[in-house]
Amino acid sequence: MSATNQFSAELAAFYEATHDYGEVGDESFYLDAATSADGPVLEAACGTGRLYLELLRRGVDADGFDVSPAMLSILREKAAAEELSPTVWEADLRSVDADRSYALALVPYNSLCNLREVDEQLAALDALHDALEPGGRLLFDVFVPRYEVIAESFGEWQALQEVEYEGTELRGRSRTTIADEVEQTYRAEQELLDADGEVVARDEFVLSHLPPQQVELLARQSPFERWSAWGGFDREPLADGDSVQVWELVK
Repeated sequence: MSATNQFSAELAAFYEATHDYGEVGDESFYLDAATSADGPVLEAACGTGRLYLELLRRGVDADGFDVSPAMLSILREKAAAEELSPTVWEADLRSVDADRSYALALVPYNSLCNLREVDEQLAALDALHDALEPGGRLLFDVFVPRYEVIAESFGEWQALQEVEYEGTELRGRSRTTIADEVEQTYRAEQELLDADGEVVARDEFVLSHLPPQQVELLARQSPFERWSAWGGFDREPLADGDSVQVWELVK
């Protein structure tokens, strides 16, 4: 899932159980782009295969990578159960390490927000640019920072659903707090608790707010030739009140 953050085996299983295909709302957008691509497709930060395995089911010539070996292990297990043949490897967004070039690269589900430094963000765009064929496209989405959400929910534990892991019922919870106001970063914490309320698994990582102006500046400093932004997966213009920004960069 993430660009530089790894999940434990327990939290990778929890992520898989709570992120089913069709739940996020980006599926049609990315799958339509991939099935119409004139060449192979690369999914960055492919996680447990929410989108990637659907690409294989639809006959797309697709590769993928993720920084989390626990996530990739789940992906491979799911693929084996369906007799699919994934080509995935462990890497992060700053060093793609692909063996071939692609007509389309996808970075879904806010994964670029895992990169906190400008140099890291530019390195990711450089690496993805290098992985594309001439004329190839990069598609990604990042959320639009919304102040009312920040003010109302930051700092409070949010209860998540329960999941069974190795025969034990575990309850998930998450909390988001401001990490650095100057850097505009926030800390996301996720915990799994057993029936006695004891924490059995915990992950914590810091993410960046990436407002549209900053993304455009990154695009301008990248080697990509041109770019476009939309205010959602319906390709409508980006406007005040949108909760997601979708970008297309063309090599």
